[in-house]
Amino acid sequence: MSVAIGTSGSTSAPRRIWFHRDYRRLTGGHLKHAHYYDHVNRLQAFERRIVFGGTPVNSSIEAERSRLWPTSRAELVPEWNPETRDVLFLAGIDWRYLTATGLLACEGPRINLIQHVRHAHPGTELRSYLGNRAIRICVSAEVADAISATGQVRGPIYTIPNGTDCMPFEPTEEAAAIQLRPERVTIVGYKCPELATDISEQLHEERIPHRLLDGFIDRAAFLDCLRRTRIAVCLPRAEEGFYLPALEAMAAGCIVVTVDCIGNRSFCRHEDNCLVAHPDPQSLVQTIKTTADRSPTDFRRMLYRARHTVLSHSLESERKRFLGILHTIDELWKDAQ
Repeated sequence: MSVAIGTSGSTSAPRRIWFHRDYRRLTGGHLKHAHYYDHVNRLQAFERRIVFGGTPVNSSIEAERSRLWPTSRAELVPEWNPETRDVLFLAGIDWRYLTATGLLACEGPRINLIQHVRHAHPGTELRSYLGNRAIRICVSAEVADAISATGQVRGPIYTIPNGTDCMPFEPTEEAAAIQLRPERVTIVGYKCPELATDISEQLHEERIPHRLLDGFIDRAAFLDCLRRTRIAVCLPRAEEGFYLPALEAMAAGCIVVTVDCIGNRSFCRHEDNCLVAHPDPQSLVQTIKTTADRSPTDFRRMLYRARHTVLSHSLESERKRFLGILHTIDELWKDAQ
C-alpha cells in the first residue's frame, strides 16, 4: 500500500546524497531527476554529489546537462565513495552503476525514484530491481499501485506527485485573450509521431490551422510554443508514469486535449481541467473541433481549474514532501526490510 508523504520529522546533521546520471538527450525522466538534485541544494541539512556516466554526444548536450544539473567543483565527482550515513539516490537503470561499482551491498540508506508503470512489467530489467532494498518514491499513485501489485517490492513505497517548474498563467489573461493566441492548435506528438501525423493530415483536410511537433525541440522553445497556443493536443505513449507535457500545457494557459496513459489519471480530469479523448485520429480531431467552438465561459472554467491543478503540483510542494522522507530517512531505512 502506498501513502502520500508529508513534512513531519526531525532534522539531522548534514549528510551527503549521491546521484548518478547518464545523459544523452532531454526526457521527462531526466528533468525530474534534475529537480530532485536541485531539491537537495535547497535543503541546509544535506549536500549533494553527482557522477555523470559516459561522455556527452556533443557540446550542445554537455551545455544542456550543465543547465539541468549545475554543480560546484566539490559536487562533481568521478565515482561514488559513500560513507555509512550517506544516502544513495537511484532512478531508472542507475542500479547498473551501483552493481558495477560493487556498492550493491552498501548498508547506507537508498532512495529509488520510480517514474514509470513499466517498472511493474514482468520480465523487464526495471522490475528486477524491485527486490533490492530501497525507500521508493513514486511520481504518481498509479505508479505506486502498479509496483505494489507485483508483490516484489522490498521496502516502503511513497507517492510524491510530480511537480513542475512552470509557473501557471496569470489569471488576468482572460479566456478571450487566450483564444486570440497565434497558434490555434499545437500537436505535441513527439511520443506518438504516427498518431500525430494522422491528426495533422485530418486537420489539413478540415483546413484547421495547426502546428505539428513530431520531434524533440529545445525545452525553452517548446514552452514558448505552448504559451502561444490556444489548444494543446498532448499525446503520451500508451503507458506513462505521469506525463509532464500535459501539466506544462496547463501551466501555459492552453486548453489541453489528451488521451489516457494510466499515469495522467490523477491530474487529467475530463471536462474539468482538460479533455480526454479516445486514442484515435477521428476522436481527437472531433474533440479539437468541438473545443474550438466552446464559449468563453467554458474556456474560462476549464482554464481556471487547470491553473489550480498546476498550483497543486508545484516544485515547492514536491520538495517539502521529499524533505519529509529525508528527515526520517534512518527510521524508514530500518523498516525497509
